[in-house]
Amino acid sequence: MENRIKQIIKEEFNAETLLIRRITEGYSHYMYEVTTNKQPFRMIIRFSNNKKEDVNLGKEKYVMDLLRKNNIPVPKIYSYSHKYMIMEKFSGIRLDTIWESLTKEEKIQITRKIGKLLSKIHHIKLEKFGIIKDKGKIKSDEPFKFRKMGEYIEYNKFLREWLKAGLEDLARILSYKHISKELIIEIFRYLTTNLHKIEYSGEPVLIHGDFMPDHIFVEKINNNYEIIGLIDFEFALSYAPEYDFIKLHRKGFFNDENLKKALKEGYGEINEEAVEIHRIMRDLGFAWVVLESGDKSLSDKTLKDIEKRIKTKL
Repeated sequence: MENRIKQIIKEEFNAETLLIRRITEGYSHYMYEVTTNKQPFRMIIRFSNNKKEDVNLGKEKYVMDLLRKNNIPVPKIYSYSHKYMIMEKFSGIRLDTIWESLTKEEKIQITRKIGKLLSKIHHIKLEKFGIIKDKGKIKSDEPFKFRKMGEYIEYNKFLREWLKAGLEDLARILSYKHISKELIIEIFRYLTTNLHKIEYSGEPVLIHGDFMPDHIFVEKINNNYEIIGLIDFEFALSYAPEYDFIKLHRKGFFNDENLKKALKEGYGEINEEAVEIHRIMRDLGFAWVVLESGDKSLSDKTLKDIEKRIKTKL
């Protein structure tokens, strides 16, 4: 791989590669930080690790270009092909690496700016709900239909997309016979009781899909931390905005009243009940993924947490 990277850098920049460092974070692509002897000197190169249209480099480039047009701080793309993408290496600090060392006031200030950033992203409207694919195509519900035999019956378009995704994850983990019958019944009771709370009737908006401190870069400017960059867009969707708060919910931003207040000051009103429901269904998907990878203990831990949270809502 090192020889391949050196060859690419030579062809793209007519530069010599001085250092190559493998970046182990992330799931969908192989990433390397590269230092060269010519500008831009430091860069990130991502190699496609997935042929699926909803997580490939073409989809990510489309989302990054769209965000850049809307003044969202994303990495510059120096070069792109269907096999690799070379991007800017942000000079700032990844927020998750310094979060615990920040003062309470610093956390509040940054959280307010996180809310403003999410608000800007969610003001980007898209044509329909669904999965964003290569070059911005959106895969949405296209069921088999009979010829028209009566009047049209209204349905919630977002809810249909959301149920398809959530129940697919549930079906996967049920195929292992890993969930108790009692929990299965509780999950369906919880869904049928709370579906009305996520019947989003607004326009489809762009969401990051994996929004958390790990993907936010900050820099201290005039004694205040500013958000200078946002990365990793392979899970971006055309969806309802509350879905983008799942990872912040997991990180405790809604448990801390000061942080929650700051988030809403930057963003505006947030449907917290919808965020909670989205998280539970996303956590079911996580329980399946880690079980598939062989980590039964983490899957069990996640399912127990889901059961505990569901019981408090029933």
